[in-house]
Amino acid sequence: MSSFGENKSDMKIPDEEFHTRVKNVQNKMKEENIDLVILAGDEHYQGHVRYVSDYRPMLEFAMVLVGRDDNPLLLCGPECKTLAYQTSRIKDIRVCSDVAIPGEEYPNEQMFTLKEILGELENGTKIEKVGVVNLNVIPEFMIGAIREVCRGREIFNASRILDELRGVKSKNEIRIMKRAYEMGQTGLRSGLKALKIGKGETEILAEMSYPIYKMGAEQMSHCFYAASGKGSSPALYFSRSSKRVDDGDIVILDIGAVYYGYFSDIATSRIVGKKSREKQRVLDTVRKALDTATRKVRPGAVGKEIDLAAREITSAAGYEKNHLYGAVHGVGLQHCEYPFFGPTSEERVEEGMFFNIDIGLFNFDFGGVRLENGYRVTSSGCEVFAVEHE
Repeated sequence: MSSFGENKSDMKIPDEEFHTRVKNVQNKMKEENIDLVILAGDEHYQGHVRYVSDYRPMLEFAMVLVGRDDNPLLLCGPECKTLAYQTSRIKDIRVCSDVAIPGEEYPNEQMFTLKEILGELENGTKIEKVGVVNLNVIPEFMIGAIREVCRGREIFNASRILDELRGVKSKNEIRIMKRAYEMGQTGLRSGLKALKIGKGETEILAEMSYPIYKMGAEQMSHCFYAASGKGSSPALYFSRSSKRVDDGDIVILDIGAVYYGYFSDIATSRIVGKKSREKQRVLDTVRKALDTATRKVRPGAVGKEIDLAAREITSAAGYEKNHLYGAVHGVGLQHCEYPFFGPTSEERVEEGMFFNIDIGLFNFDFGGVRLENGYRVTSSGCEVFAVEHE
């Protein structure tokens, strides 16, 4: 066993759970009189496709076609065909020209069009109402292909169906996600140990990422970073190889891991060296806002209660304009996913949800602050995944 903990290789979700997920989609389809659901995605929006197939789209796009009663079809591009056959829990796989890289040629690959595949599905089944998952984020050429082959049929955005199914995590999902957060916590603590004046941002990244991969992560969950000084001012940032930590800098460390497809996301901030009163006040305000919001997490709570609890603290401190986004975003098969709880969210917290509370104050002349924890909603409150915030 390594000093970072063992790579637990027995956490793979069983095939039966994937079959149940497809059945749950089909049950929703029958309730809402939907004839066909098309789940579309790519490597950035992979969650819905991976939820029912365990296939992770890379470079190319992907679709899963789910009929009311039939077995689902996975459509992949030619470059990912072998990967799909190796990893997909859906065994009926078609190489489809409409999800291949636009403009690329594959002279030795037999591909089917979406129109041909849909015609096969329609053999003996009338398709009138089509729900498309991720309709608002898939590229125009794919939307065009879907609209062309579904001409004359009702087409609507069916993301809500998958969001609701994915929003509450199963025991297997929670087990994997807890491990992913353990990886993130370990990486973040390693980064904190590396924090010192003169240290390069990318050097800190190296210290953060090593233990995560050592523990068995598939990849980093997002463009993680160490942001120092004025580089911590924007809400999103790319670390720079030329930037080193200066005396008195605020440094944000933000990282996460992907394990069996499931993401974690965790962040903290520190003042390195000399501490000014103004910087410490911002950091203290964010910590107080996060602690206050955490106390609101329980089954049945209205989502906006969590956000407003934090927002009242930051606004009272005079930082209303620096508080840019809603406090809560879900985590699972994507870095940010349903649920999203902001100041007007009326949806309720449910037991089994897994989300982050992310409190950030940004756009100061000297930088910004982010503190972010992971939360598993339990029957009585929540389990928190975090590092010790200063």
